[in-house]
Amino acid sequence: MPHYRWYIVGVTLVNQALALGIMIYSFALFVVPWLETFGINRSQAMLAIFMFQVVSGFISPVFGRLMDGYPMRILVTLGGLSAAVGMVLISYASAFWQIILIHMTFLPVGMMLCGTLASQTMVSKWFIEKRGLAIGISAMGTSLGGLTIPLVTNGLIESQGWQDAMFFLGILLAVVVVPLNLWVLSREPPRHNLADHASNSLENKTWGTREILSTRNFWIPVIGLIPINAAFGGVQFNIGAYVADLGMTQTLAAQLIALASISMIIGKFVFGSLGDRVDHRYLYWFMTGLLLVALYFYQGNPDRSALMAAAALQGFATGGVMPMMGIMYASRFGTYSFGRVLGLVNLFLMMGSFGSIFSGWMFDQTQSYDAAFWTFGVLLLPCMVAMALLPASENHPEQLG
Repeated sequence: MPHYRWYIVGVTLVNQALALGIMIYSFALFVVPWLETFGINRSQAMLAIFMFQVVSGFISPVFGRLMDGYPMRILVTLGGLSAAVGMVLISYASAFWQIILIHMTFLPVGMMLCGTLASQTMVSKWFIEKRGLAIGISAMGTSLGGLTIPLVTNGLIESQGWQDAMFFLGILLAVVVVPLNLWVLSREPPRHNLADHASNSLENKTWGTREILSTRNFWIPVIGLIPINAAFGGVQFNIGAYVADLGMTQTLAAQLIALASISMIIGKFVFGSLGDRVDHRYLYWFMTGLLLVALYFYQGNPDRSALMAAAALQGFATGGVMPMMGIMYASRFGTYSFGRVLGLVNLFLMMGSFGSIFSGWMFDQTQSYDAAFWTFGVLLLPCMVAMALLPASENHPEQLG
C-alpha cells in the first residue's frame, strides 16, 4: 500500500482532534460551571489544567522512549481508554480535588498516547520527503478539534449540565479512537525505508539522552517555545471566565475558541509547508510577532471585534507551534530517536504550563488579566533574540547560508 503513510497522517489527525478538542480546548467551558458547583476561585480552577500539564511534561520522556520501542497500535489504544475512563470519572466527581487528581493521572496518560507526542512521532518516522507538510496536516487535527468540540461541549453543558457533557465526551473518545487505531495502525515504520531516503547519516543516528541535552539544537527551540506555551495556556484556559467578566456569553467564548482553531488550521498548513524550505528562525519571529499583536488586542476592555481579531491572530501564530516543533527537531536529530527527543522537549515545555494558573492568580489579585498578558509579551522578547543563535539543520544547511 504505497499511500499507507498518509493513512497514518489521517488517523493522527482524528486522534488529536478528539484528545485536544476535549482535554484542552473544551476545558475553559467547564471552568464557569466548576466555579459555581464547587465554590472555588480562578486560580484553584486553573490548578487542574496546571497539574495536567506538569504531569504530562514529567512523564513525556518515559512515553517518548516507549514510542521508539513498542507498537503504537497498543500504546494509542491504551491512551484512548485511559482518557475515556478519566472523563467518565470526572462526571461523577463530588469535590474539586477529585477533578484535580484525575487531571494528574488518567488524562495525562491519554494525552501522551493520543495527542501531539504520539502523532508527531508516528508521522516523523513515516516521512522524510514532505515531512513538514505531513506534520502540518496531522497537526490540523488539534485545530479541527478546537473548532468543533467546544461548540458541541457548550451545547451539551447548556442542555444537559457539565456532568453529562463530560460523560458523553469520554464515551465519544473511546468509541472512535480505540477501534480506529486498532484497525489502521497495523504496521510499524520499517527502518530500511528511512535509510533508503536519507541524504546523510542523520536519519540513521540513535541519540542518547546526554547527547541530546548537550546541544543547542535542543535548547534553543525549547527556550523559544516555552513562553508561547505559557501565553497560549494563559489565554486559552481562562477564556470562558474572561469573556464572562466582560459581560458576554459562554457561546461567544466557544465561538472565539472555534475562530482561533480555524486560524490555527491555516497556521499549521502555512508553517508546515514552509518549514521544509524556509529558515526556521524567520518563521519563529513571524509567529511571535503575531502573538504579541494578539496579546495587545486582549488588553483592557476589548469589544467583540477586538476579541475576534485577537483570537484570529493568536490562532494563526500558535498554530505554527506543533509543525515547527516537529520540523525543527526531526530535521536536526533524525527520526530513530524522535520519540525520545520530543519526550524530553515536552518535559521542559512543561515549564510553560504556569501560564494558565498565573493568569488566574493575577486576576484574583488585580481583578484583571492585563498584567498576565503583558508578562507573556515581555517573556517573548529575549526568546526572539535567542532564536538568532539556532544552528542550521543538517538536512537543510542552506537555511542559514
